[in-house]
Amino acid sequence: MIILESKLRVPNYSLYLVRNRLLSFIENHLDRSLICLTSDGGYGKTTLISSFVKEKKLPAVWYQLSQQDRNPHTFLSYMKTAILRRISGEQMIYDVRPEQIDEELDHLSALLSTWPTRLIIILDQYQSVDQCEEIQHILTRLIENASPSVTFIITSRTRPSLQLVSLKLQNRLAELHTKELAFTKDEIGMFFVDLHGIALQENEIDLIYHKTEGWVTSLQLLKDLIKEVNDADRPSFWLKFNGTPDINDYLSAEILASQSEEIRDFLYKTCLLTDINSNVINKFLGIHNADEILEHLLRNHLFIYKNNLGMIKYHKLFRSFLYRELSKRHSSTEIDEFHQKLSLIYEKKSDFIHAFVHSVMGSQFINAATLMKSMKERFTRSQFLTLIDKLSENFSPDLTFASISLFLFRCIPLDMIKDLITPLEINFKSMNGNMNPKLSVHFQHQLAAIYYFVGEMNKAEQLCSNSLNESLSIKDQEMICKNLSLQAMLCMKTGRQEEAVQCAQEALSYRGTYSNYHPHHMSLCVLAEIYLDQNKLLKADSLIKETLKLSEERFDCAILFPYRLMGKYYRLQGDYQEAFAWFRKAEDIGVQFHLDYDLGNVYLEMVAAYMETGQWEEAELYLSKSSVSFTHNIYLSNKVKQMQQALSEKRGSSTSAVDMAAPTPQLEAHRPLVVQEPEHAKISIRVLGKFEIQSGDQIVTLKRKSSLRLLQFFITHRESKLTKDSIIDEIFPEGSFEAVNNQFYVTLSYLRKTLEPQLKSGRDSLFIKQSGEHYTLSLDHMDLDIHQFTQLIHKGEYSSLEHLGKLKKAELLYRGDYFEEYPYVSFLELVREKFRVYYLKVLQELAVYYWDQADYEQGISYFEKALRKEPYEESVYLEYMERLMKANLVLQAKKVSELYQKYIEKELGIPVQAKLQKMFHST
Repeated sequence: MIILESKLRVPNYSLYLVRNRLLSFIENHLDRSLICLTSDGGYGKTTLISSFVKEKKLPAVWYQLSQQDRNPHTFLSYMKTAILRRISGEQMIYDVRPEQIDEELDHLSALLSTWPTRLIIILDQYQSVDQCEEIQHILTRLIENASPSVTFIITSRTRPSLQLVSLKLQNRLAELHTKELAFTKDEIGMFFVDLHGIALQENEIDLIYHKTEGWVTSLQLLKDLIKEVNDADRPSFWLKFNGTPDINDYLSAEILASQSEEIRDFLYKTCLLTDINSNVINKFLGIHNADEILEHLLRNHLFIYKNNLGMIKYHKLFRSFLYRELSKRHSSTEIDEFHQKLSLIYEKKSDFIHAFVHSVMGSQFINAATLMKSMKERFTRSQFLTLIDKLSENFSPDLTFASISLFLFRCIPLDMIKDLITPLEINFKSMNGNMNPKLSVHFQHQLAAIYYFVGEMNKAEQLCSNSLNESLSIKDQEMICKNLSLQAMLCMKTGRQEEAVQCAQEALSYRGTYSNYHPHHMSLCVLAEIYLDQNKLLKADSLIKETLKLSEERFDCAILFPYRLMGKYYRLQGDYQEAFAWFRKAEDIGVQFHLDYDLGNVYLEMVAAYMETGQWEEAELYLSKSSVSFTHNIYLSNKVKQMQQALSEKRGSSTSAVDMAAPTPQLEAHRPLVVQEPEHAKISIRVLGKFEIQSGDQIVTLKRKSSLRLLQFFITHRESKLTKDSIIDEIFPEGSFEAVNNQFYVTLSYLRKTLEPQLKSGRDSLFIKQSGEHYTLSLDHMDLDIHQFTQLIHKGEYSSLEHLGKLKKAELLYRGDYFEEYPYVSFLELVREKFRVYYLKVLQELAVYYWDQADYEQGISYFEKALRKEPYEESVYLEYMERLMKANLVLQAKKVSELYQKYIEKELGIPVQAKLQKMFHST
């Protein structure tokens, strides 16, 4: 038999990254009989094991498998040759004939069973022989009988069909999967910067990690390409990066080509989904075996993976590749139809979020608007946040969220949009510093658009300016165009016409693309409207007709704008009949798409036309309608009030013809809560946090330890009558009766004198009262923080605002744990723990209160305080994560879940994965 020496030779990689975390894992598990490295192609399994052998200089047998090794006698021939060469050191070839298989297997098994020293046997590319039962039998026998000094290492694209469960139960198996084999962010940095000398910025490393998800082959193929890109062109390169020709060729030739036509078609079409669901796929593709195909793909690590929450996702680069392949095989019209079909499937499931996004992606805007109407009636603000998240997941990999954000924000009711601001800003702040520049640009543009729609122009301009500057620095032309368009609208609305013209013309200088359709369209509208306001009707007419033509090519709500402008054009010409005809067409679109904001603008134009023609009642009616449309837009609400005044003056009336918005009734002012300090307080004692006694401006120090213990005992049992015997038992547990009795009186006397230096007789003490054999700490003239805290946390008969004030005061009082500087005094321990629990409840109650008021920033602040105070309290984690998920603050929830796992699972040993999966799935 001919032996191919290359199959038994450890591969030689002249330059490789030493991945210490994985090398340590393998070295630490050499006591196992089998170590499996399983992932799809290109995750560096072979490189990792060959580098392990070289770095650790361990005796090893290497066998690279292929289809030709599926014959048992071939497999045994190579195994025997490799192992006996290790013994003899000679380049002998040992041929095993088919009739000798059982005999040779017995011999080889016996040889390995007595192997005395460390030996590693590596079977590379095991997927080539995995389905051969004879090979499975041979390998199972060898692994079972091998001595503890022998470790088999298998690299494979599929999990080996061996008795892995049995080995796992015997603690003889260790495994590394795609998740562990993928490069971490640090390893990506070392690969490019340290290994290959390619200087990368931190944000570039972040972006590579985000785009490639640590897929090793993509990094290898990317490094040569990056070398050719100069520093100035890097930002533009990264913006467009969704793979390279080499990566696409690799995926096509190495992975996709080996799949059946059924699997390929499945992959192409399901890449339109971000949440991969077998029931949806069965209906979408008209099949019944989606579960089986998904299981096949997962088992063979092809394109998809399960995340920590058990959800099936596409790898980002793979999904982009599949979408490009889909686009080669189907027209844009057909892809739109796929989205429309998916929208209908989701709509029948009452999953309006997915139905809406697929309608938008399928250019089915009227249906999207109808779905939005259903969502307005059913959705909470947290569900609208989920909708924004879903759109930002980029349902069609060639489109960005910003390309449809204006349509989305025009659809969402203004009152809902206003409520989205705080959680979105919290998300932005939580990610700031960890966010790649492209995402930061999009996020700020998104917030700017929201502020524009609610009429907070200053904030909108600031965010738009930030987004524009960042998009210029990274050369993101698409976002430059979008920001310039939004800036043009902001300038026009605030009366800065020259700036508006400049921004709009700049936006139009960027080449038109599908994703630039809206900014180009809006920039043309801005220019047209400015020319109308400047009475340059000829220029305006030309631009309006251009926008009308653009809108008719792609019918969505955008056609409302040229309709409105055309009406304004005819109004300025004095052709009111024609003007109202166009206004009615614009109104119909606004009603059809349920666009309150844009309807308000149409109504204002109609009001102007009615006022010019003296139709006062109609003017009143439409001014009233616009007032309703702009209820939640600060800027335009003021404009409506100005027009109301103008209408009133034209009619000669002293009051507006339209009812002015009634001032918002003010809640009766609540008096700030003040906890009464004791009348004629003589002394102040702080025991929550740092212990401190203060009399007037003087700090009082108790130098006698026994007197300090006595005071601590009195405070712990304040307002209780204490017998001398009970005090002595705790403070002076040892000594004769006479000695401790004398010590008690000395200690008590010193305490009284320290607290009240002018005191002549102990029985006259304001603080430590005596009645017969009983002693009591009196609080009548003492300001004691623990006593105030106890009063404040007692609910009693108070309004919610009064109770809130009490809780906030209690929080301020709690500067630390009860006598925290004295951790080893036994009688303080239970009280200390009791008040820790009380304080934790205060923080939770404050967190819940603010959360229920939609003040998420304050709510998060108090939940975080609670976790810092008690990181081992599981109930706080669970309530916090549940509320974050319901408010769609998913990133924050994931951060909390990491802490939850660290403290509750890793440190306390309480399993949490089932709870996390249930929580993240059910929300």
